[in-house]
Amino acid sequence: MNDMPLVISTGQIFKPFAWKANFDMEFSSECMYCDSDKRLVGYTVEDEDGSAMRVAICPVCQKVNARY
Repeated sequence: MNDMPLVISTGQIFKPFAWKANFDMEFSSECMYCDSDKRLVGYTVEDEDGSAMRVAICPVCQKVNARY
């Protein structure tokens, strides 16, 4: 068991293989980090200890734009 809480920061590259990630929703917002016109995608992510959070990811540059 890990004593560290799940931490995912904005601007971090999202690595879905590092956590259990499930699609949650699509946003009408565009990425803050790249010039893509693609809309952000929301995921619920969970670590091996069951800690969960929701993040909005750019499908192009894969950066976390928000936690919600």
